[in-house]
This record gives sequence, C-alpha cells and structure tokens, in this order.
Amino acid sequence: MCVVVFFRYNVSASADKPYTSIIHVMWNNFEVPVKWWPSAMSWLKRNHKFVYCHWTLSELESFVADRYPWLLPTYIAYPYFIQRCDVARYLLLYHYGGTYVDLDVACLVPLSIIFRRAPVDAGVIVAPTEPFGFTTEFIAVRTARDPVIAGVISGLRRAAVSWWYPPLPYTAVMYRSGPVYFTRRLRCYHDQRRVFIMPSYKYYGIYVGHIEGGSWHRWDGRIIWNLYQFVGLLSKNIGPLVALSTAVLLFICIVRYRRLICRPDLIMYVVI
Repeated sequence: MCVVVFFRYNVSASADKPYTSIIHVMWNNFEVPVKWWPSAMSWLKRNHKFVYCHWTLSELESFVADRYPWLLPTYIAYPYFIQRCDVARYLLLYHYGGTYVDLDVACLVPLSIIFRRAPVDAGVIVAPTEPFGFTTEFIAVRTARDPVIAGVISGLRRAAVSWWYPPLPYTAVMYRSGPVYFTRRLRCYHDQRRVFIMPSYKYYGIYVGHIEGGSWHRWDGRIIWNLYQFVGLLSKNIGPLVALSTAVLLFICIVRYRRLICRPDLIMYVVI
C-alpha cells in the first residue's frame, strides 16, 4: 500500500522545497488500461524525485475506514464509484498533501515549474474548466491538513443527502461530490489568496495534455454537454441575450443557496 513508502522518502514540504512530493492516482485495480499508459508514465518521467502512489478502490475504502470512519457510511452509500473516487482524492490530499491527477491527464512539464508559478501563500493549486468552475482532474496541495481542503471535506455529508439536485447520474456526480461541488466549496473559503488558479491557456496544452477519458460519463452527461454546446451556438447567433439571461439566473441561484452550501459539518472538525 502507498502509505508504507511515505516513511522512506522526504516527501513533506519544507522551506527549501515548498511542496509535498507525492503524486496520487487511482483506478479499480493495478491494471491500468493500455490507452492511459503514456499519460501515467509521463508523471514518472518528468517528476522522478516524487513518490508515485497508485491507489486501488479497495485500498481507498480501507483508507477511509481507518482514517475517516465518520465519513465511511456516506462514502459507501454513494451510488456511483466515481463519487467515491472524488471523495477519496480530497481525503488523500488533506491527509498527505501532494498532487492528484487523473490517469488520462499527461504531464508536459515538471511539477516544480507549476509550483514556482503559484504565490507562496497559495496552499491549493487548481485549474479552470468549461463552462465555469474548477476541474478535479488535477489538484495540488502543498502541505497536509490544508484548511481549504478541510472546507471541501466538511460539506460532503450534507451534499450527499441534499434534495436540491435532480436524481440523474451526471448531476449526482457533479453536484454532490464532483467539479461543481468542489468549485462551490472552494469559493466558500474566506481567504481566496490560498487558492491559485492556473491560467487556462497554460494549463491546457502547456502544463498538461489529455487522452480520451470520461470513463464515468453516462447518457445524461452526453445530453447535458450537447445542450450546453447548443446553447453556446444559439447565443452566438441571436446575440448576448441568452448568455445574459443565463448569467442573471445563475447569480440569483448562487446568492439564494450560498449560505446553505457553505455551512460546515461541525462533526468533521471535532473528529479530525
């Protein structure tokens, strides 16, 4: 298991090395699909002094049960395995620090280059995604026990049982544990200086590359994505009215539910 090797390497952040030298990846087992071999190996080739930890689903469940038993019932109750992967990446980053990457993301530059671009007081490094928010395919956390990631974890139980979200696979993943949830919780943190957002033009194509992924996407995800593309095309043809109306509606919704979304889970802060 990956935890064992942490005691054999100098992976913790320090004044000389202000980041944690761990790369976390996860998959069902240790048999990574062939199409992702090049992207997986790219992180080893360009970050040879880092500890590369491949977590299996069984190891992740054991990790949650051992370290975060108060969250285990929620973790097991998720109907989709990708939700458990979402939660596990937050917990790993909180517990150990380091960088989480999806297997279909390829490393184009050493992580040290990315870290040097971030301000010294930024504990979390994220990348933007379309149409808005932050992606969860790459998350870097300089040190363990980061308060920003603690805030992300503190909303998981409430989001898992919320009745606001439609009972569809895509929305369940996105809003209860995935990128939309992650984005909302990051924006709840009061000190936004602790979160560094990589420029989109550098992240896509300069820092990382992509191999076809979306292994968890279902029928509703494809419909929603096609609808988003259709609305974008429509707005170009009929002017900014559609985009403006959508922005106003989203703003009202965000203001209306921000207080509920940002409310922390006090049990989490008692037991951690």
